[in-house]
Amino acid sequence: MQSEPINKQIAIATNNQHKIFEIRKYLNLLGIDLSSPKDLDIQFDVEETGTTFEENASIKSQELFKKSGIPSFADDSGICVLGLDGGPGIYSARFGNPQMNDKERAYHLLKKMEQTQNRLCYYYCAIAFTNSNGTYFFSGRCDGEITYDYDESGKYGFGYDPIFYYPPLQKRFSQVETNEKNLYSHRGIALRKFVDFLK
Repeated sequence: MQSEPINKQIAIATNNQHKIFEIRKYLNLLGIDLSSPKDLDIQFDVEETGTTFEENASIKSQELFKKSGIPSFADDSGICVLGLDGGPGIYSARFGNPQMNDKERAYHLLKKMEQTQNRLCYYYCAIAFTNSNGTYFFSGRCDGEITYDYDESGKYGFGYDPIFYYPPLQKRFSQVETNEKNLYSHRGIALRKFVDFLK
């Protein structure tokens, strides 16, 4: 089966502006035209009922493809903490109270880990791409550690980046500019696999 040509428009199944910015910055360098549901004037709100990152990503990519008719991809990603038995995992974006923002969720995670010695963790990203031939999957993983405090001064990243320390760079992801972060991050790794497929 052939993949869609790389110069075709591709839709991204998310309303998360931080995520769109990060992914668009990467794909634009490769000449890929990325459209969000907002760009396409599509109301997009899908319940993520899967039990894995891959299932949730495919639910989103398939739904947007159905609504837009444009080859669509979605990523589902989260942080998995060994000292919390792999949590919050697929619930990373919904961790704690649903009304919490990114910063409050990160603080909530730090609070949960006050008595936890094992701070090893990893970010995981699953990408699902749906076109007329079916759905394809790509994944990436980035290992690090949960810090003991929240980085208030870092200018970059989002989500749990201010409490995610990446040993190879000796920095938190909130201190790593987006283009550099994409070289190492779970999402960057999965995106490179996805782009190789598109080519």
